Amino acid sequence: MKNILFIRSNAVNPDSRVEKEAITLKNKGHNIKILAWDREKNYKLKKQKLNIKNTNIPIYRKGIKAAFGVGFKKNIFPLIKFQIYIFYYLIKNNRNIDIIHACDFDTAFSSFIFAKIFRKKFIYDIFDFYIDCCDVPRSIRKIILNLDNYIISHSDVVILCTEKRKEQINGSFPKKIEIIHNTPYEKKLKNKYLKNNEKIRIAYIGVLLKEERLIEELINVVKENKNYELHIGGFGILEKEIKEISNKYKNIIFYGKISYEKTLELENQCDIMTAIYDPEKRNHYYAAPNKFYEALMLGKPLIMVKNTGMSEIVENNNIGEIIDFNKNSLERGIKKLIERKNEWEEINEKMKKIYKEEFSWKEMEKRLINLYEEF
Repeated sequence: MKNILFIRSNAVNPDSRVEKEAITLKNKGHNIKILAWDREKNYKLKKQKLNIKNTNIPIYRKGIKAAFGVGFKKNIFPLIKFQIYIFYYLIKNNRNIDIIHACDFDTAFSSFIFAKIFRKKFIYDIFDFYIDCCDVPRSIRKIILNLDNYIISHSDVVILCTEKRKEQINGSFPKKIEIIHNTPYEKKLKNKYLKNNEKIRIAYIGVLLKEERLIEELINVVKENKNYELHIGGFGILEKEIKEISNKYKNIIFYGKISYEKTLELENQCDIMTAIYDPEKRNHYYAAPNKFYEALMLGKPLIMVKNTGMSEIVENNNIGEIIDFNKNSLERGIKKLIERKNEWEEINEKMKKIYKEEFSWKEMEKRLINLYEEF
């Protein structure tokens, strides 16, 4: 049994990847704890319980007020505070830590220094490559890149979420790489949220950002067509605006922040899913969207933007529509997918087959367990 500490720069409320990895290792008998950054308000460290699949995992949340989706510059001081707190927490709990599982550079920097000083095993789980996703200023971009490459090269293991991401870290020399996809558990889901009607239901549950995901454009498409129904949930900059819109339009239903299990249940009752990212951002070319994997597992036709992560799988297997990154193309994509309604059953079967053969969480669990058994 190992004492494993996950560190994440969000509140893990929810965070599907952290939750799945933590419960997998907990079920193998390891002692798991999570240190998380809650950005909603300032408060001292709180010990709470994260209930995952009827199993409780201790989570220690530190409140340092900051924002999501506003870039590196606007969050620099909260980020520095969190780095200092990470190091303080690790020093204080040194004797109860065998392995640090750091998620992304904004937790890896401080925890890597600690791991080397105190000779702890260090696993670097790269959800997103930092300089490609966080609007790092040019003046310090090279410094951050060199630091990140150094950490990657000196970690005991680096976890990536797709094979393609190996290209993204080609300036480093990792000792060992493991690929663990962002895929959900396969499970039977309850159909308890929505009543039957004739509308085409479109689902989006995730971070509510401006510009990067065509969320406002999707809302406008649905507002203009009474035959569509948008089921949208999550948190972020657009949260207040979307809530106000949902009060005005009956065919836009806003759920706020919901658990990952409820997310899957809701998506399962919708007809179409979206995994839309701005292709101009380099990180999006390498993305491994949760929505892509969820759509595969659920068998839901998917709309993606050309040349963003996993779009080639949708295109090559004809399991959705590939669009350009604008409202008109999004609207056309939805219409085309609806015109193919007689294919949806075939698409459903094809997507579930791809999930089981290439991306099932059962396979990802084996990879994660085998990785930890080496220590």
